[in-house]
Amino acid sequence: MPPTNTNHYPVRFSDGEEDANGVASIVGTLLDENLKSFPSRTKTARKIPRPVAICSKDTDSACTISFGSDGAAVSNDVVGSPSVTVIATIAQILDVSRLPMRAGGLVPVGFFTKRGISVITAILTRKLVIKGLLTHTVTLLRTIALISVAE
Repeated sequence: MPPTNTNHYPVRFSDGEEDANGVASIVGTLLDENLKSFPSRTKTARKIPRPVAICSKDTDSACTISFGSDGAAVSNDVVGSPSVTVIATIAQILDVSRLPMRAGGLVPVGFFTKRGISVITAILTRKLVIKGLLTHTVTLLRTIALISVAE
């Protein structure tokens, strides 16, 4: 009997896993592993109605995450009109993925850590740009909670 996938919220690569660019590969892998490790985060994923784009300044590549009721899709490049667009370096993306979040992202406790303060400083100095930060804050916080490897 083949093994069953216990992840009830699969993450797929729209362009195929082998053709995913660097950012899509990193983000898709973080999402997939976190949703397998923390199945309760599936509820958070289903609450994100709009796509989110993540652009890497140092590799000139980007991805768009679209969340649906039955899974997430990670596409190469910016697709459609995402409500939130994060423009950061790979190191900044990985720093954000280490921020602990509570209550599906609605309690951003990770921003009160040393790493979190450095992320906030990068945002304030425009080294890390987040378009839609003020208009779609909850979408951003929920996305951070989903890619966060911290429990």
